Amino acid sequence: MQNNNTKNKEKSQGMNNNIKKTVIMALYIAIFVVLSIYGTIRFGDYKLTVQNLPIYLVAISLGAIPGAIVGFTGMLLNQMITYGFQATTLFWVLPQTILGAICGYIFENDYVKVSSTKKFFVTIIALQIVVTFLNTIASVVDALIYGYFNFFIVFGPLIIRLMLSIMTGVILCIIIPIIIKRTKKYIDSMIKS
Repeated sequence: MQNNNTKNKEKSQGMNNNIKKTVIMALYIAIFVVLSIYGTIRFGDYKLTVQNLPIYLVAISLGAIPGAIVGFTGMLLNQMITYGFQATTLFWVLPQTILGAICGYIFENDYVKVSSTKKFFVTIIALQIVVTFLNTIASVVDALIYGYFNFFIVFGPLIIRLMLSIMTGVILCIIIPIIIKRTKKYIDSMIKS
């Protein structure tokens, strides 16, 4: 009888943890959507945005799968609000999904820690550059499908976009440790309770 009660209690706690993680992810998805609209400074066709901040926070705190879910769902909602569903929507959603998965994998396997400043900076900036290249691929696919491909239109601004992604990476490297430090204990205690 004791074993059944223990198993039921563990199963109930596991289900509660999943619900709590889902609530945390939903909150960060909402923050992603708000940041993608209001946390973006536009310079013509270029933008400096901290929209990926929630993806990093979830990936670092909860892991690869929650990071990928927040990246996918947040960017899908952003695309739906901004452009509606189109033939290339999923190509535009993939960079943030991949970002969440890779970042979560790196941090949940302790390849990098937020406290190791140099590795952390290099990792976040490298991830931002990866997202820029993935967005460039999405841009190429979009241009080919909709028939407006021009090498200079697609690849011409790449250097400026890479510089903006590095600037964004530096900004995120400053912000992320502060937020993680203030929220990690709360998130951990919420999930464990």
